[in-house]
Amino acid sequence: MGGDKARFVRLVLLALLLAAFGLRAGSLTAQSLWRDEVDALCYAFEFPNLVAQALAPQAASDQSLPNVCAPPPIPSRPAQSRQPLPNRLVQTLWPMVRQNGPLYFFLLRGWIWLAGYSEYSLRFFSLWFGVLAVPLTYALGRRLLGRGAAVLAAGLVAVSPYLIWYSQEVKMYALTPLLALLALYGLRRAVESGGWWWAVQVGATSLAFYTHIWSALLVPVEVLLLLVWWPRWRPHWRGALVSLALLTLPYLPLALWQAPALLRERETGFARYSLGWMSLILLNGWDLGIVASGWPAWAIRYGVASILGCGGAALAGLLVGLARRSYRRATLALSTWLLLPLVGIYLVSLRQPLFTDRYLIWTAPAFYLLAGGGLVSLWKGTTIALGGDPPTRMRLRARWLALCLLAVTLISFAINLRVQATQSLKADTRSAAAYVEEGYQPDDLLLFQIPHIHYTFDYYFGPQEYAWADGLYTNHHQPDGSYLMSEGAAASQMAQLTRGYRTVWLVATEVEMWDERDLVRGWLEANAERTAVAHFNRVDVYRYRLDASP
Repeated sequence: MGGDKARFVRLVLLALLLAAFGLRAGSLTAQSLWRDEVDALCYAFEFPNLVAQALAPQAASDQSLPNVCAPPPIPSRPAQSRQPLPNRLVQTLWPMVRQNGPLYFFLLRGWIWLAGYSEYSLRFFSLWFGVLAVPLTYALGRRLLGRGAAVLAAGLVAVSPYLIWYSQEVKMYALTPLLALLALYGLRRAVESGGWWWAVQVGATSLAFYTHIWSALLVPVEVLLLLVWWPRWRPHWRGALVSLALLTLPYLPLALWQAPALLRERETGFARYSLGWMSLILLNGWDLGIVASGWPAWAIRYGVASILGCGGAALAGLLVGLARRSYRRATLALSTWLLLPLVGIYLVSLRQPLFTDRYLIWTAPAFYLLAGGGLVSLWKGTTIALGGDPPTRMRLRARWLALCLLAVTLISFAINLRVQATQSLKADTRSAAAYVEEGYQPDDLLLFQIPHIHYTFDYYFGPQEYAWADGLYTNHHQPDGSYLMSEGAAASQMAQLTRGYRTVWLVATEVEMWDERDLVRGWLEANAERTAVAHFNRVDVYRYRLDASP
């Protein structure tokens, strides 16, 4: 009987793996690449090349890119060739430590060597991490909550619109949850049996440091988990102390940079949020997915999902887990994993705002594990009551509630997955480039506002050589609050930029970041004839005809 149950669970897990793969692979190119993804592609070429230059300055050659990239954030230093090898490596690698996830770019370069850099192949790299998170969620959940809760949690991870979205992006946000799951699974196994599982914990945590800087919060999470799981690891206390000591070595380079940076107060471009608002943003994404935003629809949908969906299941798991002694330690462990990183980023953001929900994506599995535990507890009829078993009627009501929570969760997930797979949600630079390419002539000027869209545009645009210019940055302010660049100065610069061209294309996105008064487009509207316009998601294209002048 036990063997039949284990065989059934294996079949369910296989089905979940196939579902996770299909949901991610089927709509992998539904969205255009956005600028951060093209940055990742560029860094994947540039960072290894800079290391190669540091190792052998005379032998290293420049890498040709599939598109025009911005200058790398770590400049090449030809003078390094006369310095000792250790100095060259330190000067090259040290600035890379400050990049958000340098390890991912090196791994991506290896994948590009194997699979190329088409949209599909680039995103397929992240897909693997999202799929592998499913069995790891099950493995950790079974150790903490039991087989039933682990299967449900793995299922939620497999079909979560939020996790699927980031499994389809050329960024490190699918890799960080995988490494967090592996680190905590290694820690749990080490607590139980010691041995080489301490090495798994240390290795996965160390890799997470250099995949995303906020993964450093794994260390206090692991320390608190050891406290929660005491005295289970008492026979292996030496391994625990050694593992924590070893974690300081790979984290030291990050600490030397992060400590001074975190202590100063500065504006970062991120919005300021209260702790409650941060929590709502995270729950909104994990409950409903990427597309669940906006007011009042956001409030209505979020409220329904929180009460009748995955959020309600997670709350049930938290309450029942804390009430029952047998699940209390597991619930405290998952709550620590879920809440401590959120509190940490909130405290840092009091002085310098640094919160965006994807930075804490590696805590999402804790949420789904709590939800899985809550659904199982309700199905078994577990209630918080005084004295005796709950009556049969209460047990049936609890089961109906579990079915309701699961049904609303899956319906909500399905709606959001359909939207993510069929509607353009990211800046649709792909369509904008195709539109320009249809009407482009070799003597046209392409003007990009903001300039950063140029690199994504070039990924899709057919002509390799063409005349282009960056749009003006007009948002600098004087100490008294007035603008540093006047409208007259902007007009003068625009006249200089467009001199000699009869046709000018303006490719515009996120204009307020660069030109909140819209002076660039305003000058073209006043001094040229608009002959075409097209609006794509978050990208606008305008074509103007003006009199060519010498």
